[in-house]
Amino acid sequence: MDYTLREICTITGGTLVGDGSTRITGVASLEGARPGDITFVKGEEFVEKALKTRASALVVHREIKEFKGPQIVVKDPFLAFVKILEVFSQEKTKRPRGIHPTALVAKTATIGREVSIGAYSVIEGGAVIGDRATLYPMVYIGHNTKIGEDTLIYPRVSIREEVSIGKRAIIHSGTTIGGDGFGYLQVEGRHVKIPQVGTIEIGDDVEIGCNVTIARATLDKTVIARGVKIDNHSHVAHNVMIGEDTMLIAYAKIAGGAVIGKNVMIAEDVGITDHATIGDGCVIGGGSNVYKSLPPGSVVWGSPAKPIMEEKRLQVLFRKLPNMWEALKRFGNLPKQKAE
Repeated sequence: MDYTLREICTITGGTLVGDGSTRITGVASLEGARPGDITFVKGEEFVEKALKTRASALVVHREIKEFKGPQIVVKDPFLAFVKILEVFSQEKTKRPRGIHPTALVAKTATIGREVSIGAYSVIEGGAVIGDRATLYPMVYIGHNTKIGEDTLIYPRVSIREEVSIGKRAIIHSGTTIGGDGFGYLQVEGRHVKIPQVGTIEIGDDVEIGCNVTIARATLDKTVIARGVKIDNHSHVAHNVMIGEDTMLIAYAKIAGGAVIGKNVMIAEDVGITDHATIGDGCVIGGGSNVYKSLPPGSVVWGSPAKPIMEEKRLQVLFRKLPNMWEALKRFGNLPKQKAE
């Protein structure tokens, strides 16, 4: 990877200060940068550290006159640097176009233009792979499943039959999409499987982390709307509906039939009970268990989840309980605690 600083400035839309012909071959942090790298200064508090960096160029919020090298001045250095990272990332993940000789592609599958299908991948009959989609080695695409344009699927992803994936999705290794929902009927003490004949619809610009499981609907469809981001090891059960731009952080667990609104933030290791409705804009703190529906804009934490300030007050009281108990024993005729 080799760009001139002038080319990078065009990517950011910033103002170039200094030598635009400077060659940039990498991206790095202020501390880890070496000659040839570009880095960024997030704000005024990082200026002193920037003066010690070995980077060849900076992305900055204002010109730093004490810095000897060239700079790109932008309103938001972090956002500008993200744009630069996107370019370098695309270069790193770039795959050869075409179908690897060991891949098995059904004759009835439809393969778009400029696709990349890696070694030992399997594309079943009726599947549609959109233009410029990239499938790494050992990816499975089931019957009649549709993969949108410019979607990127990493190794060992399994997407079963009749699933729809939108454009520009990113699906990381080990994820399975379209496994059966967990549905059983108890008959005379035995668990009788309920066939799961629905499907899954995933929108554009969705990113799904490693080892995520998304179950198909019993009937109808499980829906992951546009722009949703799902972190590693999360589980989305059958018939769940997740609204646009919602984020699930690691180990989130959404039970069957739950409806999650738009722009919801679900922190790590959260559990949401079946058929709960979470309104738009809610924030659910880490480790919470949500056992009932939440109105839009709720900020909750705890198990069971409750308004965050209420939970914080309870946490403070819990820590004080041993001292409170000792004080009560001194001033009252209270029984002593027995050792277990």
